[in-house]
Amino acid sequence: MNKILLSTLTAKMLTSMLYAGEDITAVEPIVKEATQVKETAFFKTVDGYVRAGYQTDGEDAIDLALGGKFHVETNAWYGLSAGASFYTTHVIGSHDGAGFFFFDSNNESYDILGEAYLQAQYGNSTFKAGRQEIDTPYADTDDIGMVPNAFEAYVLTNTDLSGTTLISAYVSKMAGVDAEIPEKFTNIGMDQGMPAFGIVYEGFENLELQGWYYDVRDSAGDRAFTYFDATYSGKVSDMGYEIAAQYSTQESFEGDVDGNANIYGIAGTLGFESIGVSIGAAYNRTNGTAASDGFGGGPFYTSAENLTLPSGGADAKATFFALEWDAGSISLDGLTLLAGYFTLTDRNDVESNELNLAASYAYNDDLSLDIIYFDTDDNINTEAYKNTRVFVNYTF
Repeated sequence: MNKILLSTLTAKMLTSMLYAGEDITAVEPIVKEATQVKETAFFKTVDGYVRAGYQTDGEDAIDLALGGKFHVETNAWYGLSAGASFYTTHVIGSHDGAGFFFFDSNNESYDILGEAYLQAQYGNSTFKAGRQEIDTPYADTDDIGMVPNAFEAYVLTNTDLSGTTLISAYVSKMAGVDAEIPEKFTNIGMDQGMPAFGIVYEGFENLELQGWYYDVRDSAGDRAFTYFDATYSGKVSDMGYEIAAQYSTQESFEGDVDGNANIYGIAGTLGFESIGVSIGAAYNRTNGTAASDGFGGGPFYTSAENLTLPSGGADAKATFFALEWDAGSISLDGLTLLAGYFTLTDRNDVESNELNLAASYAYNDDLSLDIIYFDTDDNINTEAYKNTRVFVNYTF
């Protein structure tokens, strides 16, 4: 997909293609891991990244961390392979708890075996069991800190049908930045887990469709999430465009009809390749009770760095506008500047706002710098936040 249309802040509104295995870049310090095939009898892949992180709340709190990921995967033997990823984040000097989880639930360093899986491939079917990174609309890595989300899951993917990917999964545990206990895999389904089923269809030119169903059983009660979206992209001369629509239901099985939510969303971007500029706009609305982001960053087009649609409670409305400039248009390759503005309104017309600013610079394929800033004025929840995060990533 055209980089100018789907990157950083603009992509935050167009997360409709999120599913297991899809590489989506958002306004997050996501590192593209360079796979290195090893010509040995055992290992196929040895890769990862080193990450240095800094964040401050704009006042006195500061966090400094050094960590990263080390990943290995074996060559397949009769279709069977295994993989593992070790994640670490360690305190350097200050660690005041300045916002996003950089450390564990006690604000200390931690190490975790985030991936440990067995994988079997037969024909066009792949079965992956164990700890793993997955990216689906309501369960995703949400790599916004030092260690991303990872899940204990069983995932079956099939591509026998032309242009179609079928996904069947059972997700039982979660650890990482959005988990209640980041440093430990804990149940997300009250010992019952979360079955999930998805279908992604790309058989139409320029059009991508997907649908998902989740049976969610957790502390909020028994719920069912459904999710659908459609994304159409094209290009006229040097102008690219993308239009997307989404619909989701969150149904409660507790006998309370007021516990149900219907969420609607639309989004669009225009990209002008010759000048490196893309602009985007998105809108989401909840009818019914407060929406949920699920287990990760959530699928909503309007999600900002801090606030998302669920922050507005029942019958909330959200808009997000974004502007991105790729400085490669003036030969400053690797530099991208971004700005976004988010507005959230609750059912009583109380309004919250958030400003997002970001800069990203890729020195080369291995070394990159990301600076992310947000300023939140949350009148709905009577809170205000500021946060600046800086990440230096070296991939290997």
